[in-house]
This record gives sequence, structure tokens and C-alpha cells, in this order.
Amino acid sequence: MKICFVTCSKEPLLTNDDLLLSKYLLNKNIVVVPAIWDDITVNWQAYDAIILRSMWDYHTRIDEFNAWLDKLELLGCIVLNSVSIVKWNQNKKYLADLSPLGALLPPYHFCLQNSIIRLTDIMAINNWDKAVIKPAVSGGSFNTWTTTALSAAADELRFAEMLQYGDVIVQKFMDEIITNGELSLLFFNKKFSHAILKKAKPGDFRVQAQFGGTDEPAYPVESVLKKAQSLLNTINKPLLYARVDGILLNNDEFYLMELELIEPALFIGSNENACENFYEALHNLSMGKS
Repeated sequence: MKICFVTCSKEPLLTNDDLLLSKYLLNKNIVVVPAIWDDITVNWQAYDAIILRSMWDYHTRIDEFNAWLDKLELLGCIVLNSVSIVKWNQNKKYLADLSPLGALLPPYHFCLQNSIIRLTDIMAINNWDKAVIKPAVSGGSFNTWTTTALSAAADELRFAEMLQYGDVIVQKFMDEIITNGELSLLFFNKKFSHAILKKAKPGDFRVQAQFGGTDEPAYPVESVLKKAQSLLNTINKPLLYARVDGILLNNDEFYLMELELIEPALFIGSNENACENFYEALHNLSMGKS
């Protein structure tokens, strides 16, 4: 079996995590090849499966990326996760689909592109002291920043400029991100594999490593895992991988921050069973098992 892990031109090689997967899969007679998503010389039909992994520039070129996804479908390629799932998960408006299904979400206000709305009004109407502003189509905390009830007026121009380029989500700032960190639950083929606790560096709120964030293995209680599992079970498409990011309120109330189904870091190196769990998921999905 020959598969590709899709990368991007700025980071064309496999990540450290994906190198671990590649080596493990090779022992299972699965060859992994890195392939840049916008490389016109790639023969995508040469692969038994196309695994989306580190296309970290896709959100800045969303129209081109979606055209590439459409091309893969026309070619009859097997894409994991599926094209329909990826397109649904691109824009954070997907959160509105999950709330009726039982997901607990931090309060937020969704702003459509070119909306005429003031940041100060959003803060006042919701009685928020602090909020996080981020593009609805984004990744890795790209162009994500905070405002307060006192600074919102000074941030109006920045907010208005963001709305010119796309949808924007304004979310109540959850102090638990700072005090407790963000919990990432990793699932392969909708089966729990392992968990990570991510924490921001002092003075920041972003938990990603590129901003100085740290991570460590985590061991969530059963009620939290059941909450995440039930959420994934509502999705009626196969998922090779899923990362359910959230925070804990009152110790075990899991509030969803993001459902990462496109190119999440999988923290493979943090768990000795992660490679095998990924392999089993890939094998079962390739055999038509869920």
C-alpha cells in the first residue's frame, strides 16, 4: 500500500509526528510519501489514499485549496478525512451545528463577512469583559487576538478590516484556558487514543508551540471521554482522525473550543500506542470497517 501525507510548500517534509507514523506504517507494508498539496506535478491517483496532514497554509488560500479538493474528488481519489468533512470543518460556523447535538460551547457571536457591526456593541450586548477574535477560517491561532470592554473601541478598525476578508467569530474569553489549559482528545476512527493538556506561556493565551505553549500527556475522566465520543458519533462520515479540543469547567464539564478534522497535530510521540491506534484506524477504514 502506498499513501501520501499531504504537506505544504513552506513545510514540505513530514513533521516529527508524521515521521513516527511513517516509520511505523512502513513496518506494516504501508509506504508514506510527503506530497505538497499545490504541487501540479504530483500524480494523486498514484496513491491508495491521500491523508491530509500539514497543509498549514490552506486557510490563507481557501478557494485554491477547495478547488484542489474538488479535483481529487473528480479523480476518484480516497481522501482522509473526506472532502465533505473537510469543507464542513473549514469554517467555524460548524459550531452552530454541534450545539443542538449536545455540545457545550463557550458563548460566541458569529459575524458574516462585510457585516456592519461594532465590536463594542458585541461586548456590551453580551456583557463580556474580555473576548477572543479570530477568523472563522483559520488555523494555528492565525490572526487571533483578544480585546476587552475597555479596549474594544480602539480595536474597531482592526475588527472591521477582518470582516472585509471573511467571517469572524468573537468568543467570550474563558479564563480556564489560562488557569487549567486546553485539553486535546485524540480519536482515530472515532475511537479514543490519547489525550494532551496544552498550556500557554505566561502572559499569553495561545497554547500552540509556536507561541511558546507547552503540552503534556493527560488522562481525562470517563465522563469527559463519553462527551467527546458522543459528539463524534453524531458525525455520519468516517473520520480517520479527530482532535476534540476543549476546556473543563467545574472539574468535569467539557466545553468544546474546536473540533479539528483537517490538519490537527496528533501528538503521536506522547503515547506509546498512538502509532498502532492510527494504523488500526487506517487499516479498518481501508477495509470498509468503522
